[in-house]
Amino acid sequence: MNISDSSPVHDLAGLLAGLQDVTKISAKAPKVESKPDTKDQVRISARAKQFHRAYELVAQVPDIRPEKVAPLQQAIASGTYNVRGEQVANKLIAHTILDTIL
Repeated sequence: MNISDSSPVHDLAGLLAGLQDVTKISAKAPKVESKPDTKDQVRISARAKQFHRAYELVAQVPDIRPEKVAPLQQAIASGTYNVRGEQVANKLIAHTILDTIL
């Protein structure tokens, strides 16, 4: 077992001592007055505004499109919804390739 003085508590004590030294120095430093007439400004680029507008438009689109889902639900419920295995396989392969590329 190895016991040393490099414990986190020992490091913290050193940091606090350094903080006290800084406090003493800053108390002696002359006060600097801020200029009351300066104003902060933010400029937003046209591109950032376009991104924000696009984000707002996408946020308005619902996650689920009922006009697409309702006919599928009816077809599944009535037992008339059929998908060929070949179609499923093609979609799986296409998505796998796209996921690999992107």
